[in-house]
Amino acid sequence: MTDQPAETAPLRVAIYGSCVARDSVDLAGGDRFDVVAYIARQSLLSADHDASPHFPAEAQISSDFQRRMMFGDFLGDLTPRLAEVASTTDVLLWDLADERHGVHLFEDGGVVTRSIDIVNAHEALEIVDGARHIPFGTDEHFELWSAQAGTLRDHLVDLGLFEKTVVLRVPWALVTVDGRPTPWSMGTNAKQANAAYHRYFERLRELGFEILELQPLGVLADPEHRWGLAPFHYTQDVYEEIVDQVLAMRKNPAS
Repeated sequence: MTDQPAETAPLRVAIYGSCVARDSVDLAGGDRFDVVAYIARQSLLSADHDASPHFPAEAQISSDFQRRMMFGDFLGDLTPRLAEVASTTDVLLWDLADERHGVHLFEDGGVVTRSIDIVNAHEALEIVDGARHIPFGTDEHFELWSAQAGTLRDHLVDLGLFEKTVVLRVPWALVTVDGRPTPWSMGTNAKQANAAYHRYFERLRELGFEILELQPLGVLADPEHRWGLAPFHYTQDVYEEIVDQVLAMRKNPAS
C-alpha cells in the first residue's frame, strides 16, 4: 500500500485589524488557517495608552465580542495580546481598517479608537466625546501613528513576530461589482480614504514590513456581502487572492 502524503498543518494566524484580514481568513481560508488571536477595533495609537478608567461599564453593547474588543481598546492591550500568542503564531495579518475614524485622546494620556461600536453605544460615545478627537489622515494623527509604528516594529522584533507579519494593503473599492460607486463610510469616500492611507503604508514600507498589495482597479465591493455594502467589503475573488498571496509568502518568505 502506497503511503499517502501527510496533510499540511494549517497556518496559525494572529489577526490585528478588522474586516479585511478576518473576512479573508473566514471566507477564503478554509481549513488552511487556524486563528489563534483576533485583536479588532483597536487603533495602533491606543496600544500601551491605558484608558480603562474611562470604560463605560454600564454601556449597552450588542455582544460579548464587541464588549471584549472595546475593553481591550480602552485598555490598550495590543502588545500583551501579541506576546501571549507569539510562540504559537505562524503569520500575523495586519490591516489598517480600524484606523479610519481616528482616535480620542484623554487629558490623562489614555487613547481610545473611534470605532463603530463606540459610535453605536450611547454611553461610550458620550465618554469619548469628552476627549479630544484626532482624525485619521491629519498631520497630527500621522506623526503620532508613525512613531507608534516604529515602537510596534521593535516589539514585534523582540517577540519574533516581525518576519512573520504581513500587512494587507487592500484599497477601498471605488465601485461595486455592478458598476455603481461605493457608498461613503462615516464621511469618507473610497478615493479620499485611499489617498489618506497612502503615507501610512509607505511608513510601514520604510520600516521594513512585508506588504501584500492589491491595486484599486483590481478590487470590487460586493452588495451581497455578509456585513453589507461598504467600500471595504469585497467580492470573493479579492479574499481568494489575499489568501493565495499569504500562503505563497509563507512558502517563500522574503529574505
